[in-house]
Amino acid sequence: MRALKELEQRSEVIDRQWGMRIERLEYQAQLAQRRYEEVDPSYRLVAATLEKRWNEALEELQRLKDDYQKHRQQQGFELTGQQKAELLALAEDLPRLWRAQTTSAKDRKRMLRLLIKDVTVEKRRSERKVFLHIRWQGGALEDLSVDLPLPMPERLRYSETILTQVRTLASSARTDQQIAAALNQQQLRSATGNAFTKSMIQWIRYRYGIPAPVFKRPEELTVKELARRFSIGIGVVHYWIQRGHLAVRRLTQRAPYWITITSEKEAELKDWIARSSRIKMEPIPKGS
Repeated sequence: MRALKELEQRSEVIDRQWGMRIERLEYQAQLAQRRYEEVDPSYRLVAATLEKRWNEALEELQRLKDDYQKHRQQQGFELTGQQKAELLALAEDLPRLWRAQTTSAKDRKRMLRLLIKDVTVEKRRSERKVFLHIRWQGGALEDLSVDLPLPMPERLRYSETILTQVRTLASSARTDQQIAAALNQQQLRSATGNAFTKSMIQWIRYRYGIPAPVFKRPEELTVKELARRFSIGIGVVHYWIQRGHLAVRRLTQRAPYWITITSEKEAELKDWIARSSRIKMEPIPKGS
């Protein structure tokens, strides 16, 4: 309606310009008529010339009036009171039509094509926003801003609360499976909204540089470390474990053995090696 009002105002300005041109030609036609009427009929040549000028002025005036009528018909800016009321009623019906459940997405797109003239998209990466400069068919301008979605790594970033929990649990010698179970027990959820799993905890530790839990006690030895200490093969160590000669600990059936030996047990094993002819001295390289 504002755009229509602006067009009507422009039309009024143009009409005034047309009116001034018509008034000027009407004056010239009236002036030509008075000159013709005031001339002495005896001066036939002068009278004929003035009559011709009068007719030409009338013809030019009529052409201008005809051009003005054509201009008015082409513009067609004026609306009746009823037409304006109908236009306002359509504007009020549009939101209801847009929100109606019976209106399909295809129909909404068609409505937008009728309403919007063009859209200019401006992407500002520094602000992580997209600005839409909309030009409506009526001439109104509108700017909308839309937040850009975060990159996938950012969307999967975990809060400091979760990371603190994982660090604390890992430092207390919990397995990744136990850490996941502890977080799930607190009803915490992953960055994707799912329950935590062992693989998720492994990824979190890798992504944020959280050390793996240390389950091996300082006084415990691995099978290779014990074999290296006595310069024997690891098969001998496994033989001792299977026969129950060593105190061992393991987290699961597939986890490595961790061995604890006292000074008395160490002396016993050294004596055993010295007396046995079957145990071969096999130095274990440090890198193995």
